[in-house]
Amino acid sequence: MDRTRPFEVIAGRFGVSHESAKYFLGQVQKRFKKERPSHKLIVAYMSGRKFEFLPEPHDVAVMMHADGVWVHPMRAAPPASIDEEDLYF
Repeated sequence: MDRTRPFEVIAGRFGVSHESAKYFLGQVQKRFKKERPSHKLIVAYMSGRKFEFLPEPHDVAVMMHADGVWVHPMRAAPPASIDEEDLYF
């Protein structure tokens, strides 16, 4: 029986810390309003995809929703981050 935790899979695959992997999974869950996918479901979904780097949590949630893996209502997209260079014209 495999006892690897979902955050360990993400950490190993993308070379991030366990804390960062836990945060990522939590952020994917928070993209949905009430019903949230399990960490195992998120990892299983991502295992079928070839990502070169760790995607944005919102992007994973949108893909899961669009593919019918998790069809519960989503929250609005987070505001786009602004680079410091963009602040000075």
